[in-house]
Amino acid sequence: MESSMYVWPDCIDCIKDMSLKVVQNLPADKEKIKYFSEKLHSHLALDEKDWNSMTPPELIRNIWYSIKNIFGVADPLKDVKKRQNELALQLYPTLREKTLESADPLTSALRFSIAGNALDIMIGPIKKPQEKMLAELEKIPLQTGPVERLKERLEDSTKILYLGDNCGEIVLDRLFIETIKEYYNPRITFMTRTIPVLNDATKEDALFVGMDKVVPIVENGIAEPLPGTLPGKLSVEAHRLFTSSDLIIAKGGGNYDTLESEEGVKEKTVFLFQAKCRPYCAIHNTPLNSLIVFHG
Repeated sequence: MESSMYVWPDCIDCIKDMSLKVVQNLPADKEKIKYFSEKLHSHLALDEKDWNSMTPPELIRNIWYSIKNIFGVADPLKDVKKRQNELALQLYPTLREKTLESADPLTSALRFSIAGNALDIMIGPIKKPQEKMLAELEKIPLQTGPVERLKERLEDSTKILYLGDNCGEIVLDRLFIETIKEYYNPRITFMTRTIPVLNDATKEDALFVGMDKVVPIVENGIAEPLPGTLPGKLSVEAHRLFTSSDLIIAKGGGNYDTLESEEGVKEKTVFLFQAKCRPYCAIHNTPLNSLIVFHG
C-alpha cells in the first residue's frame, strides 16, 4: 500500500470543480464569482511542502474560509443537506426491512452504511427509482476478511466512537449502529462536525434523522470548517472519547485522509469508505466505487 493520503494531483481538479459548484448556487454577482475564482486558484497553487504535508480536507478548509468571507454564507449547502436527509429517511424503512430479512444482517447494514455516499445522486432530480437504487446497493461486494475482523473487534469492544460523514449517509449509519446494538452490547457515541462544511453532518443534522434516539451525539469541537478529524484540534470532551474508546469507526474519505497516519489513533480505528477516486483505488488496490473496510 502506498503512503499517506496527502493531496494528490488528482485532488486539484476535483476540489476545484466541487468548490465552483458550491458558489455557483449562491446568490452572487459575476464579480464575486470572479474574485472567488482568483482566490480558489491561489489556494490550489500548492508548493512542495504542501504536497507532502497537506490533506485534502485541510485544503478544502482553506477554500471554505474564502467562500464564507466572500459570500457571507457559513453553510451554503444547508438546504441540500436537509434534502439529502429527507430522501434517505424515505429509504430507511425499506433498508431496515431488508437488513432484518438478510442472512447476515450486520454485513447487510454495513454495506448500506458504506454505500451511503451513493445517495449523493439524489441531490436534485432523482433519476433512478428507489427499488433500482436499493438493488444496486445490495450488489456491491464487500471483502470477507476485513468484515469478519470488524465483527471480532465489535465483539471485543465495550466503548465505541462512531465518526459520521455526510448527510443522507448518516441515516444508514443509524441503521448500522442499531444493528450493532442488536448483536453486541457496546456503549456507542456518534460524533459530528461542529462547524458546517460541504454536506458533512452537524449535530443538527444527526438530531434531524433521529440519531439521538439510538445513541448519544457529540460534536468534535473543531472550530474550523474541516471535512475531516484532526485529533490536535478536538475539544476536551471529544479528545477524551478518542482516548477512552476501544474502537473508533471512522466513516468517509475525509476522516480517512486526516486520521490514517495518526499514531495512537489509527491502530484502534476501522475506516469505512467508498473508493470514489483514483488515489483511493491506487492506495488500496481496488476497483473504482469499491466498498472499503480498512483496519488501521
